[in-house]
Amino acid sequence: MEKFKTLEAFYTSQSGDQKAQVEEIRNIIMAAVPRLEETLKWNAPNFVLNGEDRLTMNLMNKEGKVKLIFHMGATKKEDKKADPVMTDSIGLISWNSNMRGTITFESSQHVSQVSKQLTELVREWLRISV
Repeated sequence: MEKFKTLEAFYTSQSGDQKAQVEEIRNIIMAAVPRLEETLKWNAPNFVLNGEDRLTMNLMNKEGKVKLIFHMGATKKEDKKADPVMTDSIGLISWNSNMRGTITFESSQHVSQVSKQLTELVREWLRISV
């Protein structure tokens, strides 16, 4: 597996439907909250607000899917038994703890189908996680 040193190298290496998914998710996130800083974390795009990691793509998982992790960085303690800090009435997020959840995308078509809901979730997440 290639270890990317820059976002440009990462994006250049992508291909096929995974590339389409990653680029569309990135565009949705950046359009929803333009002040985010984009970096690399876990060898994939990561989105930072006020110096804290908040959204990170996971591309290296056993399912081979594109995933978007909603989290609050490493500065706050998670509680895996507590209720999530945000309500997802849409049901896209699978919660791993009170402050970490994952959306798993099936295809670029799936990303397109949920783009409006994803925009709303990203905005809400960044409102509550500051």
